[in-house]
Amino acid sequence: MTPRVDYGDAPLAPPPWLWLLLGNYGWQLPSGVSWWHAQIRDLWTDDGNYSAEIVASPGFAALRVTTVSQVMPSLVLVAGLVTVVIPYVRGWYTSWRYRLTDLTALDGRSVGGTEHGLPALRHFVETHAPGTGIKVAMWAKSPPARVYAAGCRKRRIAVSLGFVALWRRNPERARVLLIHEVGHLDSGEHLIAGLGSPFTRAIQAWPLVFLASGLAPLVWLGVRHEPTASLMWSQVVVVLSKATVVLVPVLALWCSELAADRCAVAASGRRAVVDALEELRSGRRRWGWFTEVTHPPMRLRRWCVERADRPVVPMLLTAAGPVALLAYALLTTCLAAVALVLLGDPPSAAIASSVELAHRDLLTVPLWSGMVAVVLVWPALAGLWLRLWRGPGGIARVPVAGPGASAAPRVFGMHPWTVRATAVVLPALVLVFALLPLSGAVDRDPVLRPSATADESSSP
Repeated sequence: MTPRVDYGDAPLAPPPWLWLLLGNYGWQLPSGVSWWHAQIRDLWTDDGNYSAEIVASPGFAALRVTTVSQVMPSLVLVAGLVTVVIPYVRGWYTSWRYRLTDLTALDGRSVGGTEHGLPALRHFVETHAPGTGIKVAMWAKSPPARVYAAGCRKRRIAVSLGFVALWRRNPERARVLLIHEVGHLDSGEHLIAGLGSPFTRAIQAWPLVFLASGLAPLVWLGVRHEPTASLMWSQVVVVLSKATVVLVPVLALWCSELAADRCAVAASGRRAVVDALEELRSGRRRWGWFTEVTHPPMRLRRWCVERADRPVVPMLLTAAGPVALLAYALLTTCLAAVALVLLGDPPSAAIASSVELAHRDLLTVPLWSGMVAVVLVWPALAGLWLRLWRGPGGIARVPVAGPGASAAPRVFGMHPWTVRATAVVLPALVLVFALLPLSGAVDRDPVLRPSATADESSSP
Protein backbone atom coordinates (compact mmCIF):
# COMPACT_ATOMS: atom_id res chain seq x y z
CA MET A 1 0.00 0.00 0.00
CA THR A 2 1.35 3.43 -0.91
CA PRO A 3 2.18 5.53 2.17
CA ARG A 4 0.14 8.68 2.58
CA VAL A 5 2.15 11.88 2.56
CA ASP A 6 0.75 15.37 2.92
CA TYR A 7 2.94 17.02 0.31
CA GLY A 8 0.96 20.24 0.64
CA ASP A 9 1.72 20.70 4.34
CA ALA A 10 1.97 24.24 5.68
CA PRO A 11 5.78 24.61 5.68
CA LEU A 12 5.88 23.81 1.96
CA ALA A 13 3.63 26.73 1.02
CA PRO A 14 4.91 30.32 0.63
CA PRO A 15 2.63 33.20 1.61
CA PRO A 16 -0.34 33.66 -0.80
CA TRP A 17 1.21 36.61 -2.61
CA LEU A 18 -1.54 36.72 -5.24
CA TRP A 19 -4.24 37.06 -2.61
CA LEU A 20 -2.25 39.63 -0.63
CA LEU A 21 -1.69 41.55 -3.84
CA LEU A 22 -5.42 41.70 -4.54
CA GLY A 23 -6.07 42.79 -0.97
CA ASN A 24 -3.65 45.67 -1.48
CA TYR A 25 -5.42 46.55 -4.75
CA GLY A 26 -8.76 46.71 -2.98
CA TRP A 27 -7.33 48.98 -0.31
CA GLN A 28 -5.86 51.37 -2.93
CA LEU A 29 -8.88 51.31 -5.25
CA PRO A 30 -10.61 54.48 -3.90
CA SER A 31 -7.47 56.61 -4.28
CA GLY A 32 -6.88 55.19 -7.76
CA VAL A 33 -10.40 56.08 -8.85
CA SER A 34 -9.93 59.63 -7.55
CA TRP A 35 -6.62 60.02 -9.39
CA TRP A 36 -8.04 58.83 -12.70
CA HIS A 37 -11.10 61.05 -12.30
CA ALA A 38 -8.75 64.03 -12.03
CA GLN A 39 -6.76 62.88 -15.07
CA ILE A 40 -9.86 62.51 -17.23
CA ARG A 41 -11.14 65.92 -16.20
CA ASP A 42 -7.77 67.45 -17.00
CA LEU A 43 -7.31 65.97 -20.48
CA TRP A 44 -10.77 65.11 -21.77
CA THR A 45 -13.09 67.85 -20.52
CA ASP A 46 -13.31 71.48 -21.57
CA ASP A 47 -12.84 73.26 -18.25
CA GLY A 48 -10.38 75.92 -19.36
CA ASN A 49 -7.13 74.33 -18.18
CA TYR A 50 -5.64 74.56 -21.68
CA SER A 51 -6.02 77.03 -24.50
CA ALA A 52 -7.85 76.09 -27.69
CA GLU A 53 -4.57 76.17 -29.63
CA ILE A 54 -2.94 73.63 -27.31
CA VAL A 55 -5.98 71.33 -27.35
CA ALA A 56 -6.00 71.36 -31.17
CA SER A 57 -2.27 70.52 -31.46
CA PRO A 58 -1.08 67.04 -32.54
CA GLY A 59 1.02 66.80 -29.39
CA PHE A 60 -2.04 67.14 -27.15
CA ALA A 61 -3.85 64.49 -29.22
CA ALA A 62 -0.90 62.16 -28.75
CA LEU A 63 -0.94 62.90 -25.03
CA ARG A 64 -4.57 61.84 -24.86
CA VAL A 65 -3.78 58.58 -26.64
CA THR A 66 -1.04 57.77 -24.16
CA THR A 67 -3.58 57.86 -21.34
CA VAL A 68 -4.89 54.55 -22.70
CA SER A 69 -1.55 52.89 -21.96
CA GLN A 70 -1.41 54.61 -18.58
CA VAL A 71 -4.82 53.28 -17.59
CA MET A 72 -3.92 49.72 -18.62
CA PRO A 73 -2.04 48.85 -15.38
CA SER A 74 -5.05 50.10 -13.42
CA LEU A 75 -7.27 47.85 -15.52
CA VAL A 76 -5.02 44.92 -14.62
CA LEU A 77 -5.63 45.62 -10.96
CA VAL A 78 -9.38 45.97 -11.46
CA ALA A 79 -9.43 42.77 -13.54
CA GLY A 80 -7.89 40.92 -10.62
CA LEU A 81 -10.65 42.06 -8.30
CA VAL A 82 -13.36 41.33 -10.86
CA THR A 83 -11.97 37.83 -11.47
CA VAL A 84 -12.54 36.91 -7.83
CA VAL A 85 -16.09 38.27 -7.54
CA ILE A 86 -17.53 36.74 -10.76
CA PRO A 87 -16.47 33.07 -10.61
CA TYR A 88 -19.82 31.86 -11.99
CA VAL A 89 -19.59 34.12 -15.03
CA ARG A 90 -15.99 33.12 -15.57
CA GLY A 91 -16.90 29.44 -15.35
CA TRP A 92 -19.61 29.86 -18.00
CA TYR A 93 -17.30 31.85 -20.28
CA THR A 94 -14.44 29.37 -19.92
CA SER A 95 -16.71 26.45 -20.72
CA TRP A 96 -18.01 28.23 -23.84
CA ARG A 97 -14.65 29.64 -24.95
CA TYR A 98 -12.74 26.33 -24.84
CA ARG A 99 -15.67 24.01 -25.58
CA LEU A 100 -15.26 22.16 -22.30
CA THR A 101 -17.03 18.85 -21.92
CA ASP A 102 -17.00 15.88 -19.56
CA LEU A 103 -14.44 13.14 -20.00
CA THR A 104 -17.29 10.71 -20.62
CA ALA A 105 -17.45 12.09 -24.15
CA LEU A 106 -14.08 10.44 -24.79
CA ASP A 107 -14.68 7.18 -22.94
CA GLY A 108 -15.31 5.38 -26.17
CA ARG A 109 -11.85 6.28 -27.38
CA SER A 110 -10.03 5.35 -24.14
CA VAL A 111 -7.45 2.61 -23.94
CA GLY A 112 -8.61 -0.45 -22.05
CA GLY A 113 -5.78 -0.57 -19.47
CA THR A 114 -6.53 0.74 -15.99
CA GLU A 115 -3.35 2.88 -15.98
CA HIS A 116 -4.04 4.55 -19.33
CA GLY A 117 -7.84 4.73 -19.32
CA LEU A 118 -9.85 7.86 -18.66
CA PRO A 119 -11.60 6.36 -15.60
CA ALA A 120 -8.13 6.20 -14.03
CA LEU A 121 -7.65 9.89 -14.83
CA ARG A 122 -10.90 10.79 -13.08
CA HIS A 123 -9.97 8.64 -10.11
CA PHE A 124 -6.56 10.29 -9.85
CA VAL A 125 -8.07 13.78 -9.74
CA GLU A 126 -10.71 12.76 -7.21
CA THR A 127 -8.04 11.17 -4.99
CA HIS A 128 -5.72 14.16 -4.96
CA ALA A 129 -8.31 16.95 -5.17
CA PRO A 130 -11.63 15.74 -3.73
CA GLY A 131 -14.64 17.58 -5.08
CA THR A 132 -12.79 18.87 -8.15
CA GLY A 133 -14.39 18.33 -11.53
CA ILE A 134 -12.29 17.58 -14.60
CA LYS A 135 -13.21 18.75 -18.08
CA VAL A 136 -11.65 18.28 -21.49
CA ALA A 137 -11.23 21.15 -23.93
CA MET A 138 -12.27 20.23 -27.45
CA TRP A 139 -10.52 23.31 -28.86
CA ALA A 140 -7.11 22.23 -30.18
CA LYS A 141 -5.23 25.40 -29.10
CA SER A 142 -6.18 25.19 -25.44
CA PRO A 143 -3.38 24.83 -22.86
CA PRO A 144 -2.49 21.31 -21.68
CA ALA A 145 -3.92 21.49 -18.13
CA ARG A 146 -5.23 24.52 -16.23
CA VAL A 147 -7.35 25.18 -13.18
CA TYR A 148 -10.33 27.53 -13.15
CA ALA A 149 -13.27 28.42 -10.94
CA ALA A 150 -16.85 27.61 -11.88
CA GLY A 151 -18.20 29.11 -8.64
CA CYS A 152 -17.08 30.24 -5.21
CA ARG A 153 -16.47 26.65 -4.09
CA LYS A 154 -16.55 24.87 -7.45
CA ARG A 155 -13.04 23.91 -8.53
CA ARG A 156 -12.29 22.63 -11.99
CA ILE A 157 -9.31 21.29 -13.94
CA ALA A 158 -9.49 21.59 -17.72
CA VAL A 159 -7.25 19.37 -19.83
CA SER A 160 -6.66 19.48 -23.55
CA LEU A 161 -6.89 16.64 -26.05
CA GLY A 162 -3.10 16.75 -26.15
CA PHE A 163 -3.01 16.10 -22.42
CA VAL A 164 -5.35 13.13 -22.84
CA ALA A 165 -2.93 11.75 -25.43
CA LEU A 166 -0.06 12.34 -22.96
CA TRP A 167 -1.97 10.46 -20.25
CA ARG A 168 -2.22 7.47 -22.55
CA ARG A 169 1.38 7.74 -23.80
CA ASN A 170 3.20 8.67 -20.58
CA PRO A 171 0.94 8.65 -17.51
CA GLU A 172 3.80 9.50 -15.13
CA ARG A 173 4.41 12.87 -16.78
CA ALA A 174 0.68 13.55 -16.94
CA ARG A 175 0.34 12.86 -13.21
CA VAL A 176 3.09 15.36 -12.41
CA LEU A 177 1.28 18.06 -14.40
CA LEU A 178 -1.96 17.29 -12.55
CA ILE A 179 -0.21 17.44 -9.16
CA HIS A 180 1.12 20.87 -10.18
CA GLU A 181 -2.43 22.04 -10.85
CA VAL A 182 -3.62 20.60 -7.53
CA GLY A 183 -0.97 22.79 -5.89
CA HIS A 184 -2.77 25.82 -7.34
CA LEU A 185 -6.11 24.55 -6.04
CA ASP A 186 -4.70 24.06 -2.54
CA SER A 187 -3.74 27.75 -2.47
CA GLY A 188 -7.03 29.08 -3.81
CA GLU A 189 -5.30 30.47 -6.91
CA HIS A 190 -7.95 29.06 -9.25
CA LEU A 191 -10.16 32.01 -8.31
CA ILE A 192 -7.54 34.51 -9.55
CA ALA A 193 -5.43 32.89 -12.27
CA GLY A 194 -5.82 29.89 -14.54
CA LEU A 195 -7.95 29.30 -17.60
CA GLY A 196 -10.28 32.12 -18.65
CA SER A 197 -8.96 34.59 -16.07
CA PRO A 198 -9.45 38.29 -16.97
CA PHE A 199 -6.53 39.04 -14.65
CA THR A 200 -4.00 37.01 -16.64
CA ARG A 201 -5.46 38.12 -19.96
CA ALA A 202 -5.05 41.78 -19.00
CA ILE A 203 -1.41 41.18 -18.11
CA GLN A 204 -0.78 39.42 -21.42
CA ALA A 205 -2.39 42.27 -23.34
CA TRP A 206 -0.23 44.96 -21.73
CA PRO A 207 2.78 44.78 -24.16
CA LEU A 208 0.53 45.27 -27.19
CA VAL A 209 -1.34 48.13 -25.53
CA PHE A 210 1.91 49.87 -24.65
CA LEU A 211 3.23 49.56 -28.22
CA ALA A 212 -0.04 50.80 -29.71
CA SER A 213 -0.82 53.69 -27.37
CA GLY A 214 2.50 54.36 -25.64
CA LEU A 215 5.16 54.33 -28.37
CA ALA A 216 3.02 54.73 -31.51
CA PRO A 217 2.03 58.38 -30.73
CA LEU A 218 5.70 59.33 -30.40
CA VAL A 219 6.55 57.66 -33.71
CA TRP A 220 3.59 59.43 -35.32
CA LEU A 221 4.80 62.83 -34.08
CA GLY A 222 8.31 62.08 -35.30
CA VAL A 223 7.13 61.10 -38.76
CA ARG A 224 5.10 64.33 -38.98
CA HIS A 225 8.16 66.32 -37.80
CA GLU A 226 6.06 67.96 -35.11
CA PRO A 227 8.04 70.26 -32.76
CA THR A 228 6.32 68.65 -29.75
CA ALA A 229 7.80 65.22 -30.54
CA SER A 230 10.87 65.86 -28.38
CA LEU A 231 8.65 66.84 -25.44
CA MET A 232 6.83 63.50 -25.65
CA TRP A 233 9.91 61.53 -24.61
CA SER A 234 9.29 62.41 -20.99
CA GLN A 235 5.67 61.28 -21.37
CA VAL A 236 6.84 57.90 -22.68
CA VAL A 237 9.08 57.54 -19.62
CA VAL A 238 6.08 58.34 -17.42
CA VAL A 239 4.08 55.64 -19.23
CA LEU A 240 6.92 53.18 -18.64
CA SER A 241 6.90 54.01 -14.94
CA LYS A 242 3.17 53.26 -14.87
CA ALA A 243 3.84 50.02 -16.72
CA THR A 244 6.12 48.77 -13.96
CA VAL A 245 2.97 48.21 -11.86
CA VAL A 246 2.49 45.06 -13.94
CA LEU A 247 5.83 43.75 -12.65
CA VAL A 248 4.38 42.97 -9.22
CA PRO A 249 1.47 40.73 -10.36
CA VAL A 250 3.75 39.01 -12.89
CA LEU A 251 6.24 38.08 -10.18
CA ALA A 252 3.37 36.98 -7.93
CA LEU A 253 2.14 34.67 -10.70
CA TRP A 254 5.64 33.33 -11.20
CA CYS A 255 5.89 32.63 -7.49
CA SER A 256 2.64 30.65 -7.56
CA GLU A 257 3.93 28.52 -10.45
CA LEU A 258 7.23 27.78 -8.72
CA ALA A 259 5.39 26.90 -5.50
CA ALA A 260 3.16 24.48 -7.42
CA ASP A 261 6.29 22.93 -8.96
CA ARG A 262 7.59 22.29 -5.43
CA CYS A 263 4.38 20.45 -4.58
CA ALA A 264 5.00 18.20 -7.57
CA VAL A 265 8.63 17.66 -6.54
CA ALA A 266 7.62 16.68 -3.01
CA ALA A 267 5.13 14.18 -4.42
CA SER A 268 7.01 12.60 -7.32
CA GLY A 269 10.64 13.69 -7.22
CA ARG A 270 12.85 16.12 -9.12
CA ARG A 271 13.53 13.86 -12.09
CA ALA A 272 9.85 13.36 -12.88
CA VAL A 273 9.13 17.10 -12.67
CA VAL A 274 12.09 17.95 -14.92
CA ASP A 275 10.78 15.46 -17.49
CA ALA A 276 7.31 17.01 -17.26
CA LEU A 277 8.78 20.49 -17.86
CA GLU A 278 10.50 19.16 -20.97
CA GLU A 279 7.08 17.94 -22.14
CA LEU A 280 5.72 21.47 -21.66
CA ARG A 281 8.68 22.97 -23.49
CA SER A 282 8.13 20.74 -26.52
CA GLY A 283 4.39 21.48 -26.57
CA ARG A 284 4.59 25.25 -26.07
CA ARG A 285 4.62 25.92 -29.82
CA ARG A 286 1.38 23.99 -30.24
CA TRP A 287 -0.29 25.55 -27.20
CA GLY A 288 0.48 29.10 -28.24
CA TRP A 289 1.87 32.02 -26.26
CA PHE A 290 -0.68 31.72 -23.44
CA THR A 291 1.99 30.88 -20.85
CA GLU A 292 4.74 33.23 -22.04
CA VAL A 293 4.12 36.15 -19.65
CA THR A 294 2.21 34.69 -16.73
CA HIS A 295 4.52 31.68 -16.32
CA PRO A 296 8.23 31.88 -15.42
CA PRO A 297 10.84 30.94 -18.03
CA MET A 298 11.53 27.23 -18.30
CA ARG A 299 15.16 27.74 -17.29
CA LEU A 300 14.09 29.36 -14.02
CA ARG A 301 11.54 26.62 -13.31
CA ARG A 302 14.09 23.90 -13.95
CA TRP A 303 16.69 25.70 -11.80
CA CYS A 304 14.24 25.82 -8.89
CA VAL A 305 13.16 22.20 -9.36
CA GLU A 306 16.75 20.95 -9.33
CA ARG A 307 17.38 22.85 -6.07
CA ALA A 308 14.06 22.04 -4.42
CA ASP A 309 15.80 20.27 -1.52
CA ARG A 310 17.94 23.31 -0.68
CA PRO A 311 16.98 26.30 1.48
CA VAL A 312 17.46 28.82 -1.35
CA VAL A 313 14.17 28.03 -3.13
CA PRO A 314 11.80 28.35 -0.13
CA MET A 315 13.75 31.45 0.86
CA LEU A 316 13.18 33.05 -2.55
CA LEU A 317 9.48 32.15 -2.61
CA THR A 318 8.95 33.52 0.89
CA ALA A 319 10.74 36.77 0.01
CA ALA A 320 9.05 37.06 -3.41
CA GLY A 321 6.52 39.65 -2.24
CA PRO A 322 9.02 42.08 -0.73
CA VAL A 323 11.42 41.55 -3.65
CA ALA A 324 8.69 42.35 -6.20
CA LEU A 325 7.64 45.53 -4.39
CA LEU A 326 11.25 46.66 -3.95
CA ALA A 327 12.03 45.99 -7.64
CA TYR A 328 8.96 48.04 -8.57
CA ALA A 329 10.12 50.88 -6.31
CA LEU A 330 13.64 50.85 -7.77
CA LEU A 331 12.43 50.84 -11.39
CA THR A 332 9.91 53.59 -10.74
CA THR A 333 12.52 55.70 -8.98
CA CYS A 334 14.99 55.38 -11.87
CA LEU A 335 12.34 56.19 -14.49
CA ALA A 336 11.09 59.16 -12.49
CA ALA A 337 14.65 60.57 -12.38
CA VAL A 338 14.98 60.16 -16.16
CA ALA A 339 11.62 61.89 -16.77
CA LEU A 340 12.58 64.83 -14.55
CA VAL A 341 15.92 65.25 -16.35
CA LEU A 342 14.11 65.26 -19.72
CA LEU A 343 11.78 67.96 -18.37
CA GLY A 344 14.73 70.18 -17.41
CA ASP A 345 15.68 69.20 -13.86
CA PRO A 346 19.40 69.10 -12.97
CA PRO A 347 20.46 65.45 -12.47
CA SER A 348 21.13 65.93 -8.75
CA ALA A 349 17.70 67.50 -8.16
CA ALA A 350 16.01 64.81 -10.28
CA ILE A 351 17.60 61.99 -8.27
CA ALA A 352 16.74 63.61 -4.93
CA SER A 353 13.14 64.23 -5.99
CA SER A 354 12.62 60.72 -7.37
CA VAL A 355 14.02 59.13 -4.21
CA GLU A 356 11.70 61.23 -2.05
CA LEU A 357 8.72 60.35 -4.26
CA ALA A 358 9.52 56.66 -3.75
CA HIS A 359 9.98 57.27 -0.04
CA ARG A 360 6.61 58.98 0.20
CA ASP A 361 4.49 56.90 -2.19
CA LEU A 362 6.07 53.44 -2.56
CA LEU A 363 7.98 52.73 0.66
CA THR A 364 5.19 53.65 3.04
CA VAL A 365 5.39 52.45 6.63
CA PRO A 366 2.00 50.62 6.71
CA LEU A 367 2.75 48.60 3.55
CA TRP A 368 6.17 47.37 4.64
CA SER A 369 5.10 46.87 8.24
CA GLY A 370 2.36 44.59 6.95
CA MET A 371 4.88 42.78 4.74
CA VAL A 372 7.15 42.06 7.72
CA ALA A 373 4.15 40.81 9.72
CA VAL A 374 2.97 38.53 6.89
CA VAL A 375 6.36 36.89 6.43
CA LEU A 376 6.80 36.29 10.17
CA VAL A 377 3.26 35.17 11.04
CA TRP A 378 2.58 33.08 7.94
CA PRO A 379 3.90 29.74 9.38
CA ALA A 380 1.17 29.90 12.03
CA LEU A 381 -1.53 30.64 9.43
CA ALA A 382 -0.42 28.43 6.54
CA GLY A 383 -2.19 25.33 7.83
CA LEU A 384 -5.50 27.17 8.17
CA TRP A 385 -5.12 28.64 4.69
CA LEU A 386 -4.52 25.25 3.07
CA ARG A 387 -7.40 23.61 4.93
CA LEU A 388 -9.65 26.42 3.68
CA TRP A 389 -9.03 25.52 0.03
CA ARG A 390 -8.42 21.79 0.02
CA GLY A 391 -12.01 20.82 -0.44
CA PRO A 392 -14.15 18.24 1.35
CA GLY A 393 -12.41 16.56 4.23
CA GLY A 394 -9.04 18.22 3.74
CA ILE A 395 -7.47 14.72 3.55
CA ALA A 396 -3.80 14.08 3.02
CA ARG A 397 -2.81 13.61 -0.59
CA VAL A 398 -1.54 10.31 -1.93
CA PRO A 399 1.88 10.92 -3.47
CA VAL A 400 2.79 9.78 -6.95
CA ALA A 401 5.38 7.04 -6.80
CA GLY A 402 8.64 8.23 -8.25
CA PRO A 403 12.37 8.40 -7.54
CA GLY A 404 13.35 11.14 -5.16
CA ALA A 405 9.86 11.76 -3.78
CA SER A 406 9.91 13.52 -0.45
CA ALA A 407 8.58 11.63 2.57
CA ALA A 408 8.77 14.49 5.08
CA PRO A 409 6.28 17.36 5.06
CA ARG A 410 8.90 20.00 5.89
CA VAL A 411 10.77 22.64 3.94
CA PHE A 412 13.22 19.93 2.84
CA GLY A 413 15.13 19.91 6.11
CA MET A 414 14.93 23.62 6.96
CA HIS A 415 12.68 24.79 9.75
CA PRO A 416 9.94 27.15 8.45
CA TRP A 417 10.62 29.76 11.12
CA THR A 418 14.25 29.92 10.00
CA VAL A 419 13.14 30.51 6.42
CA ARG A 420 10.74 33.30 7.42
CA ALA A 421 13.17 34.97 9.80
CA THR A 422 15.83 35.08 7.08
CA ALA A 423 13.41 36.28 4.39
CA VAL A 424 12.14 39.11 6.62
CA VAL A 425 15.53 40.88 6.56
CA LEU A 426 14.82 42.67 3.25
CA PRO A 427 11.41 44.17 4.17
CA ALA A 428 12.79 45.08 7.60
CA LEU A 429 15.61 47.09 6.01
CA VAL A 430 13.15 48.85 3.72
CA LEU A 431 10.96 49.62 6.72
CA VAL A 432 13.93 51.33 8.42
CA PHE A 433 14.32 53.55 5.34
CA ALA A 434 10.58 54.27 5.29
CA LEU A 435 10.75 55.52 8.87
CA LEU A 436 13.36 58.17 8.01
CA PRO A 437 12.04 61.75 7.71
CA LEU A 438 11.43 63.25 4.25
CA SER A 439 14.13 65.49 2.81
CA GLY A 440 11.80 68.06 1.24
CA ALA A 441 13.39 67.65 -2.21
CA VAL A 442 9.99 67.51 -3.96
CA ASP A 443 8.91 70.86 -2.51
CA ARG A 444 12.11 72.46 -3.81
CA ASP A 445 12.03 70.82 -7.24
CA PRO A 446 11.63 73.44 -10.03
CA VAL A 447 9.72 70.99 -12.28
CA LEU A 448 7.41 69.37 -9.74
CA ARG A 449 6.70 72.58 -7.80
CA PRO A 450 7.37 75.49 -10.17
CA SER A 451 5.08 77.89 -8.27
CA ALA A 452 6.83 77.20 -4.96
CA THR A 453 10.21 77.73 -6.60
CA ALA A 454 9.07 81.05 -8.07
CA ASP A 455 7.79 82.21 -4.67
CA GLU A 456 11.11 81.36 -3.05
CA SER A 457 13.10 83.22 -5.70
CA SER A 458 10.93 86.34 -5.36
CA SER A 459 11.11 86.42 -1.57
CA PRO A 460 13.74 88.81 -0.07
